[in-house]
Amino acid sequence: MNEVFDNYLDLEEVIWKVAIYVRLSRVDEKEDKYKGQSESIENQINFLKKIVQNKGWILVDIYKDDGYTGTNFNRPDFQRMIEDIENNKVNLVITKDLSRLGRDYIETGNYLEKYFPSKNIRYIAVNDNIDTFDKKNSNNDMTPFKSVINDMYAKDISNKVRTAILTKAIEGECIKSFLPYGYKKDEKDKNKILIDENVADVVRKIFHLYKYGKSKKQISDYLNASNIITPLKYKSENTNYYNPNRNNTYKWNSTVINKILRDRIYTGDLVQLKYTKVNYKVKRVVKVPDKEQIVILNHHPAIIDRSTFETVKEMLDKQTNEWNYSNRKKHLLAGLVFCSCGSRITYNLNHSEVSRCICSSYKKYGKKYCKNVHIKEDELISKVAESIRNNITKYLNMNDLDYSKMSKNVKEDYKKNIIYWKKKKEDLCKIISNLYEDKLSGTISLDMFTDLIKKYECHKKECIQKLETLEKKQEIEKSIIDIKSEKIKNIVKDILAFNEINENNKSLVFKLIDKIVIYDNDISIHYKFSLMK
Repeated sequence: MNEVFDNYLDLEEVIWKVAIYVRLSRVDEKEDKYKGQSESIENQINFLKKIVQNKGWILVDIYKDDGYTGTNFNRPDFQRMIEDIENNKVNLVITKDLSRLGRDYIETGNYLEKYFPSKNIRYIAVNDNIDTFDKKNSNNDMTPFKSVINDMYAKDISNKVRTAILTKAIEGECIKSFLPYGYKKDEKDKNKILIDENVADVVRKIFHLYKYGKSKKQISDYLNASNIITPLKYKSENTNYYNPNRNNTYKWNSTVINKILRDRIYTGDLVQLKYTKVNYKVKRVVKVPDKEQIVILNHHPAIIDRSTFETVKEMLDKQTNEWNYSNRKKHLLAGLVFCSCGSRITYNLNHSEVSRCICSSYKKYGKKYCKNVHIKEDELISKVAESIRNNITKYLNMNDLDYSKMSKNVKEDYKKNIIYWKKKKEDLCKIISNLYEDKLSGTISLDMFTDLIKKYECHKKECIQKLETLEKKQEIEKSIIDIKSEKIKNIVKDILAFNEINENNKSLVFKLIDKIVIYDNDISIHYKFSLMK
């Protein structure tokens, strides 16, 4: 960034072509129940337009992504802004704060540290006091940590949504959008599960055939020969489920049969949260361990009796090889550590049951390919933890997260508006008073007085309503800033509390570190942010 800064020796002499970028997600909107979405977007725009006008910069365009999450950069107007940057229409991007640009710390860091500098783009986040072309601005060093904090804030919101879903599941509410084949939702009560008698006999037939010796393939062949439509086709034809291939023919197969035979819902038990997203950024889902799933016994009418279900389950298990890795030791830095030769590090226990780092190439090919490394796993973890602690102490300070300025700015903006409307109200009161005097003196007729007094009383009422609204909004805005300030500070406290690497803070380590390279007994830590050494 310093090289880019040197290209502009005097920032005031540059003709700045500005892109105002604003964003509001659905989650942001729901958090602020007092303000509508468009008003929040409009506040961002008005706030930034004043700054651009005061600076005398050229406003090229306003790029607005209404209803888009900050964890994904595939937003229509953001991409349109990137296109204008590529076409040299813009050389300065300004947002209200860093989180408006994005909440994914990796992608945000990529734009701030790579893309914008490569295009000679100046970036300003007003409320975070970030200006990438201001060489003396110490807040620029805080940018990586603020990106991580914004990312963690998005994670916090995701966790709240998951908690709400978990609460519903525990209370026995059906959170499934679509029920398994053989069941349907009660039209009067979506939490009530009913047997779909149109296909329930098909489910019973599947369990009966398998229990008495038919294979999954034989069952699927029988159903196909009987022209019985598959669960997917049945769902497409009888619900609002959208399937892009709904016109295609469907065939029963062993996978579909296996899924039905293993689904506990047919015994009357409601099993929920069987799958979950990998995380708040990745849509891919993974299976939740059986012990962590939410089970409500005897929740709804059963299609299959428990005895039959347990018998079928035992038969299935005996014919299935399922590897169990539950007893494998979990390594805290697995996936991050590499040998100086470029190979991944694995872990081996010696005769003293001490875990050591072993180069995978050395382990596989011997000394011909690598001389191996010699460091204990505990020693490696200790060195990495010490490095992280040093960087946190050096670059992150609670005092840097001062939201009092933001609160003061909000207060000043509302104060100016309130003064304006109070003055207008006083002027209207004087006009109304003068009208009464003119009426008494005979300067104006009774009809004119009636028309004018009605008009100005109406204006006065509007002023009073405007003042009441502004005063309420001022209190609400202040409360919102206080709440957000407290949330962010709590997240930072967790970072500042870092002492040693464990399962609870492992995710923080992976956010900060790109990779760790071992050279004999020494290590080199490559952080994801250039300011960290």
